[in-house]
Amino acid sequence: MGESMWWLFRRGKPEERVRVRDEHASFLKPYEELMIELFADRGMLLGSQNYNDMTGVERYDALNEIDTRILAVKDRMEKEAERCKRNLKFL
Repeated sequence: MGESMWWLFRRGKPEERVRVRDEHASFLKPYEELMIELFADRGMLLGSQNYNDMTGVERYDALNEIDTRILAVKDRMEKEAERCKRNLKFL
């Protein structure tokens, strides 16, 4: 058995640990895809002529909007990871 699966069987109820881990993975999948899209949007913005034509304040506002979304998604993903750890701790 690989080292990556060992955590499942450290204590009792391995089927519950697998269920919690699967729920965690299925919850994170759309957020991971959203992060990819947000970083792609940020990169497209930085490479666009429209961005080069913006004033400093406009650049800040445009980047801040995307960065705020990135931070919100990252925060949600971290909270879910903590929830998963708590649930696994009690199994």
